[in-house]
Amino acid sequence: MGLDFKYVDGQTPLSEEEKQGLLIKSITTRAELDELEQLNIEKAVEWTLNNKFLKEKIFSEEFIKSVHKKMLGDIWE
Repeated sequence: MGLDFKYVDGQTPLSEEEKQGLLIKSITTRAELDELEQLNIEKAVEWTLNNKFLKEKIFSEEFIKSVHKKMLGDIWE
């Protein structure tokens, strides 16, 4: 007979495996992670809207990687 934890949506604690690679060690729940990822994604979207890019650049692997880093680079290694 163990403890039966009931979590409200978003309160789910991150497992140690899920925490691997996180730059912000104070993130402990799925809701906290989701919120910070969303903020970074919004910053990346704003960056793309405030810049002009050549279509040749947009379809390059380098550009896609740079957008991905802008979206998640402040949170994940």
